[in-house]
Amino acid sequence: MLSLPLLLPSLCLAQRDKIAVKPIDPVMVKRGASVVQSIDVVVLPGLHVNSDKPRDENIIPLRLSWETGALEAKSISYPKPEEIKVGSQDLLVFTGTFAIKTSFQVPQNAPVGATTISGKIRYQACSSDMCFRPSSIDVKIPVVIE
Repeated sequence: MLSLPLLLPSLCLAQRDKIAVKPIDPVMVKRGASVVQSIDVVVLPGLHVNSDKPRDENIIPLRLSWETGALEAKSISYPKPEEIKVGSQDLLVFTGTFAIKTSFQVPQNAPVGATTISGKIRYQACSSDMCFRPSSIDVKIPVVIE
C-alpha cells in the first residue's frame, strides 16, 4: 500500500491547470476598427495538449472561445502543431509556449471606455504515459475603446 506522502505529488499534478496564459497587456482600439490579439499559452514541461485539429475524432481538440462582449471575434487562428509519436499513434500537439491569435471587430456603436473580453481555452493535456481529464482555463483581455 502506498503512503499519502508518495501519492501527494501526483495528486497535486492532477488537481492543477496544465496550461497557463501569459499576462495580456491592455488593448487600445477605436470604434469601428479591427484588431488582432495574440494569446500566449504555456504548457507545463513534460506535457502536451492536443492540437485544434487532431487526426482522431475521439481526441479532444484545444478550443478557444469568446463570450459575447464589446468586441466581436471574427476569426481564431492556431499555430502549426508538432507531430509526436505516443505508442503507435502519431499525434498533432502543442508543447512549450505557443500563440493563438484572434481577430476582433469593434462595432461603431461600442461604448467608449475600459472593458474586458472574456473567453475560455478548453484542452486535454497528456504526458507520454497518460492523459488528464479535459479542462478549461479562463482568458481575459483588458480593452480600452476610444
